[in-house]
Amino acid sequence: MSPFALVLLAPLIVHGAPPPPLPALPVMARVRVDAAKDRILVVHEIVMARGDFSGGDLDFWVSFGPTMPRAFDAHILSMAPGASAPDPSEHGESVAFDHAAHRPSHARALLGRSSMAGAVLHVREPAFRRAVAAGGALALRIREVIPIPAADAQGSREIVIRLGMESGPPLTVRRIDLTTSEAAGWLTNASAQLCGPGADPYVIGFATAPPHVQHVIMPIDPAGATRRTTDDLCIRYTTTN
Repeated sequence: MSPFALVLLAPLIVHGAPPPPLPALPVMARVRVDAAKDRILVVHEIVMARGDFSGGDLDFWVSFGPTMPRAFDAHILSMAPGASAPDPSEHGESVAFDHAAHRPSHARALLGRSSMAGAVLHVREPAFRRAVAAGGALALRIREVIPIPAADAQGSREIVIRLGMESGPPLTVRRIDLTTSEAAGWLTNASAQLCGPGADPYVIGFATAPPHVQHVIMPIDPAGATRRTTDDLCIRYTTTN
């Protein structure tokens, strides 16, 4: 895994005309959460077809909230023809970014809230063209390291994960993976559900999770859950210490 860039927030205010629409509607191909004793790693893999892209650099907005990350980075990856998600072993090209107190007018909304602090991803035209050359689509892999949340009275911890843009149709979420780098048996149970203003609290299923982790019976596949653009994903988990 490549090293993360340390997050140092600095306000960025840019005025100008609103950006044109995204070249194509993105899809949340994979959300992966890796839980450890000293941190949480959250990985979003967002897939986008070439669509009506006609050239030029693209700026995408990713907000951090509600938990500020300790570290953050992003990569652009090529997609194999017919693939629904990028190859997990591929690292792709690093994407430059700037921190901002809120979404500047020139950045296209991609992940999270415009009013929250976050980062503007700068995808240059040559990188975009290289990524879509093979299969006509690319993936943006966005990684955040966040601190572990405080445990409640029952010993459970909860993290909130953004699921997509705040405007337009909700992004399809194809799969959610839960992993841990700790010893077997450390993570004892986990559950995921939609949360946020007016969210239907569906229990969402994990595509993969560590062996012996207790799950809620008969969860809904994330791709089949009805969502609002304001919905987030809340994951609760319990550990042995």
